Amino acid sequence: MSDSTVVLIQSLGVPRELAARRFSELLPGHELAWRGGAENAGKPLAELVGDAKYLVTGSLPIDGATIRGCRLSMISVSFTGYDHVDLAACKERGISVYNTPGYSTDSVAELAVALALSLLRNIPKADFHTRAPQGNWFAFPDGAELRGRTVGIVGTGATGMAAAKLFAAFGCRLLGCNRSEKQEFVNLGGTYVGLDRLLREADIVSLHLALNAETRHIINTERIAALKPTAYLVNTARGGLVDSIGLSRALNDNKLAGAGIDVFENEPPKSDDPLLTAPNTVLTPHLGYKTREALLRKLDVTFRNIEDFEQGVGTNRVA
Repeated sequence: MSDSTVVLIQSLGVPRELAARRFSELLPGHELAWRGGAENAGKPLAELVGDAKYLVTGSLPIDGATIRGCRLSMISVSFTGYDHVDLAACKERGISVYNTPGYSTDSVAELAVALALSLLRNIPKADFHTRAPQGNWFAFPDGAELRGRTVGIVGTGATGMAAAKLFAAFGCRLLGCNRSEKQEFVNLGGTYVGLDRLLREADIVSLHLALNAETRHIINTERIAALKPTAYLVNTARGGLVDSIGLSRALNDNKLAGAGIDVFENEPPKSDDPLLTAPNTVLTPHLGYKTREALLRKLDVTFRNIEDFEQGVGTNRVA
């Protein structure tokens, strides 16, 4: 395997032919080695990586043992989140790690609003009710409007700001919680408050944080209890931000109106995940990023990261 070989171990969400074409256009002189097919299923990750210099992955965990046993110089994570890569091992081995931020900002923000609307208008239940042969067309319960609701945006980075703009367009009152205050959020009419106040006052809480040691279970049992029983929680960020057991308990005890969840602590969720059977939920399989437009942007950024690394550009470097 030459120093120009790039090993791809996961699908990037687009047809393989398109990925190969964009690779050749963006990285001439490099060779793309596809190792993510069914023919390689079950093989150790270290064997798939081999002695390659470059690795492209998505959400597949890259453990320390694999990193320490390879000859990689750079990993391009085709994902915004990179907590599934052992950064400590990468630092130890001198391996640079790049991610692909921003490609799905609008896609995730739009899903956050869609989940909120689905909860308020009972759209999944309405679909089932309409199709049910024994259903009573006129017996469906009333919904509620988004306009006039207080929406708490936890994390006003790029995606949080995009969601805030959409909620503002619906006529919502905005509360924000972020490590640093951003004038753009204030210009929207938003007000920055502490997390505890945000949880007490919000009708809808939308999470837009990265997952790290400080934010894991930031929405814990105590903070879930602080929410109004008429409130909704929307999580399109990372599953580990929320204590899923505490959330499911609140939903089952009717202490929370509902939850829209696109991300889980374990993905795919285990069959006994309590959120799968919790009432008043709209659940989606981590598809916030998965639009045609976003996947094409992600593809280009993923490959351009390798070019940036070779030229010493650290725009998307995270380690």
